[in-house]
Amino acid sequence: MDAVWEDLHAAKPWGKYPAEHLIQSVMRAYRTPELRAQTRALELGCGAGANLSFLLAEGFQAWGIDGAPSAISKAKGRLTAAPGQTLDLSVQVFEDIIFPDQSFDLIIDYFAVYANPLAMIDATYARARALLAPGGRFYTRVWGTACTGALTGEMLEPGTSRNPTAGPCKDMGVSHFFTQDELETRFSGWGDAQITRVLTDDSSGTTIEEFVVWVQV
Repeated sequence: MDAVWEDLHAAKPWGKYPAEHLIQSVMRAYRTPELRAQTRALELGCGAGANLSFLLAEGFQAWGIDGAPSAISKAKGRLTAAPGQTLDLSVQVFEDIIFPDQSFDLIIDYFAVYANPLAMIDATYARARALLAPGGRFYTRVWGTACTGALTGEMLEPGTSRNPTAGPCKDMGVSHFFTQDELETRFSGWGDAQITRVLTDDSSGTTIEEFVVWVQV
């Protein structure tokens, strides 16, 4: 994990609001309280727990890992499980995710795995697949190469920059920006992957390109 993330989590008031698109995707797949209560969900790079708060509120069994101790400390202070519900939070880096294979039915990555060189991204995706039980689902959201700042900073490899000088990843350590072809290649063997591209321009002239991958194994 890039050391910048501990500093960012220690300084920024992140972790209050879950992501709307993630909520929609998950709730369409897990419609009943009975199904959600049986679903073991893990968030990779959970930060201070914004998305976990949604999972807990809807009755999922929830695990979260993050490499930043400040993030896990904040999450533990904010999140509470109901009686009979699991909430397991731990400091773990993507290089060493310590759970048995097929431990989870749902794994979420909301702008966390992208913050690594490609070799680590691929290793983390492979580990996520191993952690999913048959029929499990994976949600990942990443930045695209059309983002402002994607080709700035110190280029470590094609698509990967350290400290972009503009855009959504400005001064935030290592960031990989994906093409749709890259994602299609990486998830071609997983199952029926739905890849959604989201392109926005804000009033300052910043372009944001995002990709969402939602796949069932």
